Formats: sequence, structure tokens, C-alpha cells
Amino acid sequence: MHLPQHSTYRVPTNRPPLLAELRSKLASVGDHVRAVPEQGDPTEYEVIADALYQAFVVARNLSPSRDSTNCRYHPKGPVDPEAPEGWGQCLLCNTHRRAGNAGARSGAPRALVQYDVPPPPYTHEGLINRLRSLNDAVFELHLRSSDEEFATTADLLHAAFVIARELSRPRSASGCTRHPGAPTDPAAAGGPRCLFCAADDLRRQRAAAPRRVPPPAQVRRNGSHTPW
Repeated sequence: MHLPQHSTYRVPTNRPPLLAELRSKLASVGDHVRAVPEQGDPTEYEVIADALYQAFVVARNLSPSRDSTNCRYHPKGPVDPEAPEGWGQCLLCNTHRRAGNAGARSGAPRALVQYDVPPPPYTHEGLINRLRSLNDAVFELHLRSSDEEFATTADLLHAAFVIARELSRPRSASGCTRHPGAPTDPAAAGGPRCLFCAADDLRRQRAAAPRRVPPPAQVRRNGSHTPW
């Protein structure tokens, strides 16, 4: 563990109680997860997801703020989904610019910074592996840990929460690992399957299908046009 050598370094005031609270909330989560069987009922993961989210809130408060607009005036303001090229992400500032206020400027455009969301499938084993990495990261934390270390912990906790939340959703007879709680489409090609996956396949097929080009209009002798 690397300790800052600067004599002027001061531990943030809220860090000691928050770090103690984080370790306290995580103390029993691992045991609770291991007590759930691999094919456990979704309701057994509800308590786990709630506990992980509460711990994530603490970890989020320990890590650097992740604003979404990069704007010095409205760092946590709404994001402009149609920001013109070269403009910032702040919807409030961009609204003023569109209204003709030349003095309104927002931060340089950048990719939005979000917490880690693991890709599917979401499994019991995946949750245990994520918690193992999380426990190792929290074990290494101390009062003078870097902002990057606390940010990594917040990412690991958010990922674990996402897995537990997906495992807590009601499961359908489709057996889909991507959408455990999805309804079943009985009329899908190949037999009943996940409605969401069947809809995705249908959209891809329609996008790949060649488009029919209508024939040119037939010109009558009198100069008028009529379709074929």
C-alpha cells in the first residue's frame, strides 16, 4: 500500500466514519451470498441487492464525484442528448446558447463517466467472484488511499449490486440468462423463447433485409405521370 509522503496531506474529514461504515455493511454480505444455493429463489437475492446498494452509496461518497456534464456551473445538471458538435454536455448552458446568449459556455464535450455495469449473463458464481475482488480491494483501503482506489471500490460495488439486482428479478420459463425476468414468446421461431431476445432477432433481420426500390413512374403521352 502506497502512503502519500507529503507532510501537508490531510485525511478528509468524512473518510474515517465512511470507511468504517463501508466495512461494517460488507461484513455479512459475503456470508449471505454463500448461504444462497446456486439456483436460489430470486427473493433470496433481494436482501443482498439492498445491502449492496447501501454499501455502494457509502463507497460513492468516499470516491471522487463523477459529474455527467463537465460544466463548472451545472456539474450535476441534465445532459443535452442532442449537443451540437463542439459544444459541451450541459443542457442548461446549451439552452442559453441556442437562445442567442453568446456568453453561455459549458465544458468541453467528453464521454459520460458512469459506474461499472457488467455484461450478462448474471450468475451466482459471477456474483461470488465479484465479491471476492471487492473484498480484496476493501482490505487494501486505508485512510490515505488514493482517489483511484476508492473509485475502483465504488465500481466493484456497483457491479456486484447490478448482478444481485438481476438475480432478484422473477424468472420466466424461457430460461434466458440475459433477461431472467422476461416473458416468453410462444409463437417464436424454433419454439417458445425469451420475448426480448426474439424481438432483437426480428429487428436485426428486418435491418439486414434488402429494401424494395419502387419502379420509376410511367410517362403518358400527355405528359402526366402514373405509377406502374
